[in-house]
Order: sequence, then C-alpha cells, then structure tokens
Amino acid sequence: MLSIYTNLDALTAQNSMVSSKKSMSSAMESLSTGKKINSAADNAAGIAIYNSMNAQIMSYAAALNNVHQVVGMNTQMGSDLQNINNILMEMKNLALSSASSTSSVTDRNNNQALYTQYRSQIDAIANASNFNSNNLLDGSMGTANFQVGIHQGSVFKESFPNALSSNLGVMAPIGLSSSGSSINPLVSGDLVINGYTVPGSQATSDALSFASNSGSAIAKATAINSISFNSGVSASVGTNLVAGSAVASSAGAASGTVTINGFAISVAQSVNSTMSVNRASIVAAINSNNGVTGVIAVDSGDSTHGIYLQASDGRNISISYDANLSASNTGLAAAGTYAGGLTLRSTNGNPIVLSSSTSGNISDVGFDRGVYSATSAMYTTSKRSGSTLAPITLTGNDLVINGYAVSAPLASSDTSTQATTTSATKVSSAISMAAAINAVSGSTNVTAVANSNVLVGTGFQAGNVDSVYLNGVTIAANLTTSSSIGSVVTLLNQKTGQTGVSASSNGSGVSLAASDGRTISIGASYQGAAVDGATLGMSNVLGSTAPLASADTAMSYISSVTLSSSSAFSVSSGSAGNGNFTALGFKNGSFGASTDIVTLAKQNIQTQSGAKNALNVINAAMTYVSNQQAAVGGVLNSMDYQSSYLTSSKMNLQMSESNLVATDYAQTTTQLAKSQIIQQASTAMLAQANVSSQLVLSLLKH
Repeated sequence: MLSIYTNLDALTAQNSMVSSKKSMSSAMESLSTGKKINSAADNAAGIAIYNSMNAQIMSYAAALNNVHQVVGMNTQMGSDLQNINNILMEMKNLALSSASSTSSVTDRNNNQALYTQYRSQIDAIANASNFNSNNLLDGSMGTANFQVGIHQGSVFKESFPNALSSNLGVMAPIGLSSSGSSINPLVSGDLVINGYTVPGSQATSDALSFASNSGSAIAKATAINSISFNSGVSASVGTNLVAGSAVASSAGAASGTVTINGFAISVAQSVNSTMSVNRASIVAAINSNNGVTGVIAVDSGDSTHGIYLQASDGRNISISYDANLSASNTGLAAAGTYAGGLTLRSTNGNPIVLSSSTSGNISDVGFDRGVYSATSAMYTTSKRSGSTLAPITLTGNDLVINGYAVSAPLASSDTSTQATTTSATKVSSAISMAAAINAVSGSTNVTAVANSNVLVGTGFQAGNVDSVYLNGVTIAANLTTSSSIGSVVTLLNQKTGQTGVSASSNGSGVSLAASDGRTISIGASYQGAAVDGATLGMSNVLGSTAPLASADTAMSYISSVTLSSSSAFSVSSGSAGNGNFTALGFKNGSFGASTDIVTLAKQNIQTQSGAKNALNVINAAMTYVSNQQAAVGGVLNSMDYQSSYLTSSKMNLQMSESNLVATDYAQTTTQLAKSQIIQQASTAMLAQANVSSQLVLSLLKH
C-alpha cells in the first residue's frame, strides 16, 4: 500500500542505523579501552564479579607488600643477631683466658675491660636495630601481628627478642625447689650433683642468720655454687616462710616476750579483744622491728593457720618464748630455728642428677635422690622419717595447689604398697598422694610423681637373724656372725618379685630401693626377739633394735613426691591448717622458679671462678641468640612460601579477570566491520525509502 502517513521502510532503515551505531560504539569503546565490560550496561552480572576480582587483586598486592616488609625486617634482625653472636664468641674467648691458671691478674683485668666494651657493643647493636621506627632487639616489640594475607585471619605472629646484655644469659629460670631443709650443716657427701660432691657448708658463708648459720639455706647455696662450674647446677635462696600454729579460743590472750632472731619483742594481748585483733597486735609488734630481725609477720586471717613469719633474704628464723607465751597462744610457729629452702637450676640445659655418698644424708638439703628435668618447674616434698606408727594421711582439707584443693587420696590408686602392717597403708603412700594431686592437674597445671624410695643403710655388723620381714613378706634367713653384706643382699633379692624392693651393697651397708615409690616396711628378728639393725647393714634405718614385722612394730618409710609444671606454682595449706600439711612434707610458698638472675651484664671475669661462671652464662646467651637466629630463618622461609602463594593467587585471579573483561580483538574488530557495513547499508536504504515516498506525489499530479 502506498501511503505518506507512515514510511515503514524509512523507519526500518533508521532503526537499523541506530542499532548498528550502538554496536559500532560498543566495539570501538572495547577496542580503545581493551575491556569488553566498561560499564554496568555492558554486563550487569559481570561488572560485580569484575569489581570483586579487582579488589582481591589489589589486596593481594598489598599483602605481598606486607610480606616484603616482614622479610626486610627479619633480614635486618638476622644480620644484627649474627653480629651479636660474633661478639659473644669473642667474650667467650676472654672468659676462657681468664678461667685458665696461666693468666695473671693483669691479664684478667685487661680481659674484664675488653669484656665490658664488648657488652656495651652488644647493647649498642640491640638498641640501634631498627626497621621503620620499630626497634627489633631491645624487647620493646614483644609479639607483633603481620597481615600477610587478604583475609582477616591471615595474620602471622612473631615474637621479637630482647638481646640487651641485661637479658642475655639465664633470666630467673625454672628449677627444682625443696620444701626447706634441716638446720644441720651440709657435710661433704650429703649431696652429689651430676657426679660432683658438694663440699660442707660453712658458717662464714652466712652473715645474716642469728643461729645455725652453717645449716642455713644461704650457706648451703654457697657450697653448691662453689662447684657449679663443674656440676652445671647452681642454687638460689628464696623467701624463708615459717608457717604459724593454730590457736584455740580457750587458749587465753597472754602477754609477754617473743624473741625473734635474738631480739626480744614485747607482745600485748587482751582478753577483751577478739582473736583477730590480738593477731594484728602481734603482727604489728614484730613488723615494727623488721629492720633488726630481718623478719616480717603476715596474718593468715584465721586462728587455724595463725601468723606466718618470713625472711625474704632466706636467712634462718629463730623463735623463742618467755614463760607466758607459746605457739599455742600466739599463733606463731613452735620455738626453734627454721631454715629456708633452695632452688636448683641447670646452667647448661642438662638434667639434674642428685644423689649422696653412702654416709651422706641428702635430706639435710631438702631434696631426694633422682634425675630431674632441666625444663620443668619442680618441687620436692620433704622425705618423712621412718615410723612404726600408723601414718598420717592427706585429707581433702590439707593441700591447696595454685588455688585448687586436692582431695583425699584413694587406696585404690596404689596397687604396689603392701598394706600388711600398721605403719604402711596404701592410702598414705607417695603413690596415692601423687594420684590425688594428678586428679586435679587439669585445673592446677601441676602433675606429681612418687619418687623412687631409696634407703641407704650403713653400719653393717654381722649377727644372727632367722627372719626378715620386708613389705609384708616373711623371708626365712640364716644369717650368722660370719655372714657378709653380700649374704644379706642375696637373701633380700630372692623375694624382689614379691616385695618390689631390690637390695644392693653400698660398701658400708645395704641399700634398698623401690623404683615405683611404694612404701618400704622392714623388720628382722632372731628366735622371736628383735635384733640390731646393723645385722642387716641398716643400723641407721632400723636403729639398734630392729622392729619386728608384726602388725604394730614394722618400720615403714614413705617416699617423697615431686610436683612438676611448665611454670612456677604455689603450694599452701588447706582449711585444716598446717599440722598435717607440714607433717606430710609440704611447705607454704611459691616453688619451681629460681630467684637467681644471671646475665651477661652481671658477669665479672677478673677472677678465675668468676670467669668459669661467666662461661656458662655466655654459652646460654649464645644458645639464646642462635635460637633467635633460627627463628628468624624460619620466618624468612615462611614468608618465602607466603610470597609464592600470594603471587600465584594474584596471577590466577588476574587470568580469570582477563577472561572476564579483556577485549577479544579478533572478534571485536569483526563486529566493528560488520556494524560499519550495516551502518552504510542502512544509510543507503534510508535514502531509497525516502525517495520511494515521491511516487505518491506523482499520483496526485493527475
């Protein structure tokens, strides 16, 4: 139909021109930008994916930059640590020179001067080690977090060391603590450490204690430290804490004089005052004289525990009373002199092996025989004396560790101890006590083990014995005045499978050992009568008259217990007070950490002994620095892996992004040519459509 109202051909050609123009514009934009998605209109779904990918690519780049910063930081730190290690090697050479008897006083003085210069150089390096205003080796960085990935949790944590000379060496390390020791002096042979015999303790080593100076913890620590270069173990003295006594409400409020460390202190109590007020007055009176006695008093807060006395320097604490006062009406400890405890630490990282000579008494130092770890905080209870009486048993109100009460032991925990006499029960054994402590280890972080029960007998004197009673087993004997120590050992070892106890000759007598820590009960007789303990080579164990192995008279020895943790821990008496707590071998206090601070900054190599001690400290410092260098190497390796991961992840993501948005030039140029041809054809057809309308006019002329 011919019409001038609507030129459909022209409209069609026009639409084709618009469409081809859009296609041409799109192709040209893609070709000029290199991207086929230039706006949301190009690909509504694709633009969101592209933006996300682009953000991730930028994040990978930022994370890679962080990794490179960590690498740079650790490279700087590793270089500085190597310089410090080189200086430590020179310091060790100086200490070795001073430790030799061939060096003169002048040589050692010169060595000390150079040692001091080297120490200052270490501090200069540690203070100057810096990366982007962050000091790396003075301990100020602590633990830092580095964002090395594109996600929130992609964090690398690194701990930065303190390489100052005041920190290098051994800083208050963990160690093996005792419950205290007797005031008996340490005699040569009482304690053997790693095969080296500790000499006797001397009164001149302790200028602080008022009484029993030679038996103080200070004097004993000095003796132990005199061989520390050879033994690899040093001793430090902690606070001497003396537990108080229970005071009954009916005891009365007496006044009088209590003498502490030789100084008389007037104590005034009133019958009209409460027990807490009277305790406070005693505490105030004692503490007002602390400058003279070296002792302070601490109120436990209740009449069951009384008043604690403590000497922070570890000196002995001596207490005496006049006729009016006593432990029972003051809450202080019973009259006597009390020695503090010791903590042993390994200076070379090797285990601590403790023993004693045949005639030695290791209990005078407060420790027990055994092998102890150098990497755990430990505490050994005092070993209880032998007894023919029913043993004291731990109750649920006696012991608190790190604030958690330890429940009463169960007899079922011990399947080894022979409970056939009054003096030996399963529930009282070291095995059962250790099990009770381990039952709450999840809360306390402290575990316990029963130590090997070792009895070292002495004073063998052959005699007649027809029966030996060992751990509930009756052993028929035929010992006579011509028997030897070997005869006794052979006799007892015949029943080791039943008794759990092995016997050996120590030259002076017979030693008994139960490796699992079971209680050892022993007695002997001849024709029904008690015999001298010397006939078994255990005069010091059984006494001049060996107990019969009846239900009431067998002599039993309960082993000690060692508590272990990854860090220092506290031990205190429970609500029942200090009676059972002390009798069971425990003492109030914090244990397992040495108070001795040994660092490069504290060493003096002007003496031969000082140089020997410095060698241990320098070796420890070199180990510490080497460990830090190894840690730096580990960080660099980790960052290398992280860099490779980030680089490959970024590359893969860029490939995916390219596939999504990059222009396909072959396809797009073809599309452009096609659109251009269509554009030209549409233009021509539009012209033709416009010409075709002229035919209508020719019809109107006629």
